[in-house]
Amino acid sequence: MEIPEWKRVLWKKQPFPDNYVGESFLRVRKKCKKLSLSEALYGASAVTHELCSCLGLVVIFFGVSEGNLDSSVVLTLTAVLGILGYLITKDQLATSARDDAKIACFYVVLIGCVSPVIKSLTRSVATDSINACTTLLLLLRLVLHDYGTSVAIVNPTLSHNVGLFASVCLASRLESDLDVFTLMTVAVVLFALLPTFRRYCRSGLGRAWNVLVTGVVIMVTGCGVALYAPHLLPLMALALVLCNCVIPALYISCQDHKQNIYGPWDEAQIEER
Repeated sequence: MEIPEWKRVLWKKQPFPDNYVGESFLRVRKKCKKLSLSEALYGASAVTHELCSCLGLVVIFFGVSEGNLDSSVVLTLTAVLGILGYLITKDQLATSARDDAKIACFYVVLIGCVSPVIKSLTRSVATDSINACTTLLLLLRLVLHDYGTSVAIVNPTLSHNVGLFASVCLASRLESDLDVFTLMTVAVVLFALLPTFRRYCRSGLGRAWNVLVTGVVIMVTGCGVALYAPHLLPLMALALVLCNCVIPALYISCQDHKQNIYGPWDEAQIEER
C-alpha cells in the first residue's frame, strides 16, 4: 500500500499520528533579492546624497560664522534653487500651488519670528557640547532617513525633526538674526525639500543621469568642505569610501549567507494569485 504524502494542513484527516511531521514541515529557502555590485553601488548613492546634505549644512555654518560667506548671498541662492526645484517637481506634488505658497509663507514668518530666540537659546551651553549634540543628531538623521526601502527603522518624521534640531543647535552659535534665518532656511531646503527632489530625479531620470548628479553633488560638497571646513575633509573622504565602496562590497559578499527558516509558527499571510 502506497503511503500518502503528508501535508501541513489541519482541515484534512491524514493517516498519521498527531505528533507526526513530514519532511516539508520545515521549509528552508533563501528569501533575499540578489543584487549585483553595480546595483549596490547605485543604491548607496541615496545615502551619499543625504551625507552631502548634512555636510553642506555644516559647511554653510562654518562659512557664515567665520565671515567667509555672505548670509544674504546664501539666502538668495537658496531661495532661487528652492523655487527652481519646486517648479520642476510641482507636477508630482499632491498639493496645489496656493497651499504650497501658504506653507512657504508660514515657514518664512515662523523662522523670522524665532530667529532672535534661537540666537540666544544655548548661550549658557558650552560649544563642545553643542558640537557633540549636532554630530549625534545628524548621524541619527542619516540612520532614520527614508532611502526608499520599507524597513522598521525608517522614520521620515523623526529624521526631519532631528535634522532641524541639529540646525537649531548650530544656528544658536551665530551672531546675527540674518545669519540664523539663513541657516534655518538652508536647513529646511536641505532636509525637507531636497529629499523630495532627489526622489523625483531617481524615478524620473535614468541611472546614468543619477550617477552624474551624484558626482556633481560630491564635487560641490567637497569644494565647500575644502574651502570653509578643511578639517572635515578627511572625515568626508572616509565616509564616502565606507558608504560607496566598503559597505556595498561587504553586502555583496555576505548576501549569499542570508537565509530564513519558515514554518507553522509564521504569521499567516494571504498570497496573491
